[in-house]
Amino acid sequence: MNSSISSRVSALRVFLKDHGLNGWIVPTADPHLSEYVDEHYAFRKWLSGFTGSAGSLLVTQDAAALVTDSRYWVQAEQQLEGSGIELVKLNQGYAAESADWFAAHLMANDCVGINSELISGKDAKNYARVFAEKHLHLSLVRQTPEETIWEERPERAEKPIFDHTVSPRNREQKLTALREVLKKEGADYLLTSKLDDIAWIFNLRGSDVPNNPVFYAYALIPSKGTATLFINEEKVPANLRELLFRDGVALAPYHCVGKTLASLSSGTVLADPEEINASLLSYLPEQITQLELPNPIERMKALKTPEEINLISDAMIKDGVALVRFFAWLDRNLGKEEMTEQSLADKLLFFRKSLPGYISLSFETISAFGSNAALPHYQPDKSGGAPIKDNGFLLIDSGAQFPEGTTDITRTKLIGKATDLMKEDYTAVLRANIRLAMAVFPDGISSQLLDPLAREPIWQHFANFGHGTGHGVGFFLNVHEGPQRISYPRISPRSDAFISKETAMSEGMVTSDEPGIYRPGRWGIRIENLVATEFAEENEFGRFLKFKTLTLCPIDLSAVIPERLQPDEKKWLNEYHTLVRQKVLPHIHDERTIVWLVWNTREI
Repeated sequence: MNSSISSRVSALRVFLKDHGLNGWIVPTADPHLSEYVDEHYAFRKWLSGFTGSAGSLLVTQDAAALVTDSRYWVQAEQQLEGSGIELVKLNQGYAAESADWFAAHLMANDCVGINSELISGKDAKNYARVFAEKHLHLSLVRQTPEETIWEERPERAEKPIFDHTVSPRNREQKLTALREVLKKEGADYLLTSKLDDIAWIFNLRGSDVPNNPVFYAYALIPSKGTATLFINEEKVPANLRELLFRDGVALAPYHCVGKTLASLSSGTVLADPEEINASLLSYLPEQITQLELPNPIERMKALKTPEEINLISDAMIKDGVALVRFFAWLDRNLGKEEMTEQSLADKLLFFRKSLPGYISLSFETISAFGSNAALPHYQPDKSGGAPIKDNGFLLIDSGAQFPEGTTDITRTKLIGKATDLMKEDYTAVLRANIRLAMAVFPDGISSQLLDPLAREPIWQHFANFGHGTGHGVGFFLNVHEGPQRISYPRISPRSDAFISKETAMSEGMVTSDEPGIYRPGRWGIRIENLVATEFAEENEFGRFLKFKTLTLCPIDLSAVIPERLQPDEKKWLNEYHTLVRQKVLPHIHDERTIVWLVWNTREI
């Protein structure tokens, strides 16, 4: 057994005993329920040794388990080996899976605790319900184990914030639009804790969370009057404080948000129970009416203006230049020098850092070769990962942050020779990507109803993939944002919103198109572009939308079976490669790279 993991779990068990608890849940979350968290909040990672971005650790006095989804099963099995922590493969929801596991390891009426800051108000109710069905109790705890047992806990990031001056919409415009929505909904205040929503509405950016240009803060925005930003004021430069004050934004200490909520004497607060943690919601006084609606900023943020789409397109050109330089370099040097998965990720970063305005990656690069590519969220280990040699697919999923926009792209490149099945898989994935890119659909349709359009060519190939087909992408913000998500209903962020306005596709949304096929122990293939939703036509049947592909990088043609492509698919691919060549070529000045780009955007 891993001694450090064992001692840490033992310390948690002492905490449970001292507090009269029989079990504990450690989710992957911070008080803002972020997808990606600063190391200060990576308690589950510290306790278990599992480094994936999703999963919950379940602990009793006699057993421990990690619950995570299919993206991480192989990774979890490897990282949990020798830890004494079993893997529970997520096939239901986290609440049901956790309740089933605790019911098998505890007695009736036992009590399981969770940090009340790390679970949403909605999830807290759901967990309590499913636990009660198993004759267990859920306790929301404010005095938490990480405060006492986490040795040498990293300090929370508190980095300076800055104005997003590139944004075509200013703070005043955004706040005015939001207040109109609040008045329409009958809300006196909006309470929000989502870091990207806060960054967007105030036109501010930071770097408290790796690769996400956000900062730790809460916001209370009234339907009229001064908005309050709860933040460590030391991270706000003096000149920015003046600008915020001018725009009707007051600053208050980060930790005073609960006290401020408790002091409200009357009114209605729009507070999304799926977004706000249970601890913060508990501060709302009884005389305050909580309006349990989705945070309106999420949809406002998702609907990019034409000016913002143009800026994002500029970021795509920059990113395309870096990617073309990288893949051209790879082809020139393959077999001439040693390469590993990690060295390729580092080389791609080198090319991105050379771009004007580059700020950071938008997530940790996934660089996977051969059988490792069958793990959708694979990361090379400290040794540098697998060497790039012999035959196989190289899958690189990467992205960058620029003031003009956020990029996210996956390309799968054939190294060496391909078998017939490899080519069939690759062509099926390419067809899936193209089918979704060519989609035409009614305005307002649920994003989830688009999922089969991409999956059909893969289903016809008697294959499937376990992750979503597409997610929203921010405007120099988080690489994952809602409300749209092209996926099975079962993995929707809102399980009750299959065909609701919350997941409706609208003009201005930027969404990923990323189908794949993964054969465990053999190879993995994913092709991903970002697409913008735009107007197509309006007639007696209503308004129709379509996608405009934004990403600019050649799609590897070496494993394509051209005769398997439908005529319209082949036309789309040839026109896309013409667009890539037209947009990227003027920015390439190295003759060898120009030759590479022209060849790799040839017609088929």
